Amino acid sequence: MDGQSESPELRAFLGTLRPGDILSGTVAAIERFGVFVALDDGPAHPLFPGVGFVAVPELSWRHIDAPTDVV
Repeated sequence: MDGQSESPELRAFLGTLRPGDILSGTVAAIERFGVFVALDDGPAHPLFPGVGFVAVPELSWRHIDAPTDVV
């Protein structure tokens, strides 16, 4: 993280996450490259609309033209 996006609360939260953890959240923004997710138990990100991010290839096992096809 650069100085602008440094957040001790966010860094501490991300340090608790492990591969395979299942988290719940709300879609905060849909972009052509993926979806930002505001995690229910996570802190706010200082620059982006949510802590979580799901890239387009992770949204579906089938081809999609846009994230809005599945979100």
